[in-house]
Amino acid sequence: MSSSIFHDYDIRGRYPDQINEAVFYNLGVALAQAFRPARVAVGRDMRLSSETLFLYLTAGLASQKVKIIDLGKVATPFCLWYSQKYRVDAVMITASHNPKDQNGLKIYSGKSGAIDKNSGLLKVKARLEKLDFNLRPVDIKSARSFFIKGNTAQAFLEYNRYLINQSKGLNPKLRVALDFSSGMAAGELVAVLEKSGLNFLTINEVPNGNFPDHGPNPLEESSQKSLKALIKTKKFDLGAIFDGDADRIVFFDEKGEMVDPSFIFSALIDFYLKPCDSAVQNAALGKIIKEVAEAKGVKLVVCPVGRSNVQRAMTANKAALGAEKSGHYFFKDFYYGDSAALALLAVLKILSKKKQKLSQLIKPYQKYIILPEINLPFKGRVEDILNKLREKYKSEKITELDGLTVDSAEWRFNLRKSNTENLWRLNLEGKIKEELEKIKKDIEAILTFV
Repeated sequence: MSSSIFHDYDIRGRYPDQINEAVFYNLGVALAQAFRPARVAVGRDMRLSSETLFLYLTAGLASQKVKIIDLGKVATPFCLWYSQKYRVDAVMITASHNPKDQNGLKIYSGKSGAIDKNSGLLKVKARLEKLDFNLRPVDIKSARSFFIKGNTAQAFLEYNRYLINQSKGLNPKLRVALDFSSGMAAGELVAVLEKSGLNFLTINEVPNGNFPDHGPNPLEESSQKSLKALIKTKKFDLGAIFDGDADRIVFFDEKGEMVDPSFIFSALIDFYLKPCDSAVQNAALGKIIKEVAEAKGVKLVVCPVGRSNVQRAMTANKAALGAEKSGHYFFKDFYYGDSAALALLAVLKILSKKKQKLSQLIKPYQKYIILPEINLPFKGRVEDILNKLREKYKSEKITELDGLTVDSAEWRFNLRKSNTENLWRLNLEGKIKEELEKIKKDIEAILTFV
């Protein structure tokens, strides 16, 4: 078992060399020993390895006398909702937006939400490292005897009604193009949108672990080609791409241009929040959000990247909304959890109310040029890199909540080491594009030669 499968807020790795049946059987054992739950709800996505891993994970849980609620193939937001609604521990077998040869596990406590390295993930790792990894035949039939009814059908209907309620008031004249990335989002959203009367068109709607059209990461250019082509060939007011497990969404305007999450989050704050409300963002998001929040009288809290970090900060501040650069949007009324479906409905409500296209909605927030997130190969020592950057930009405001953030009157950047991949992630914005390109080259030079 490679310890590299444990990240700051979930478990992920390549199948079958890092993530496999032996690992998942032992994960079931380790989860039971670490948290001692009486029952665990288990969901899974459409990845080709998810069904087999589900069988071995539940066999491991059953070996420790844990009762199992089979949620079936679902989107991650439903797994989170079920956990919090019914106060039961839950796990979701998914590698989210990672490539098709990977899989993993997200863990939720029925009491406190997403589990990360600060709230139990390291305890699972410690238990796992003590177990024998020789793969033995498991008695699936015996494990099935520990399966119990968890009112999952009724729960999904209730969840569906909740989403339908959130979709009320949508303008049926809006034309929307949606790319489900062959993932799990369509299963929880298509019926809701049909009920709302919205005029929408979908592509890659059927779940398929081979991801035949494009991969499950909506931020990759190769994942955006189909939707952009669709938007440009027909007249739409908005487009959106979902990631594989449906907790992330990336928006596109009617011209097929990707909209930075900073602009989307600014619009959500401006439209939905009132003075003295709170919102949470991570350090990679843009300067405009702070300006919008201050003008609105909203308290803005900045936290490190990671869904559990955002949920923790939102809970502590009773924040109404949260967002991450990667396309996660969080809602207080959704147990402080993230949901791509809710984010879509929230934006559609604004467009319906204001009778605008997406480019018109975000225009007031486009004060700064925000470059797409830049991923650079990781090498060298983190502290050596940061020291050189501290020295180079010592005349500017520097904060180190999450990586290094350098803030000037005209530009800003955040550089941090990815928690899930061997990459540096650079987010850069400012008023003059030529200046941004120069800063980008300067940073790349330091990352290359240290």
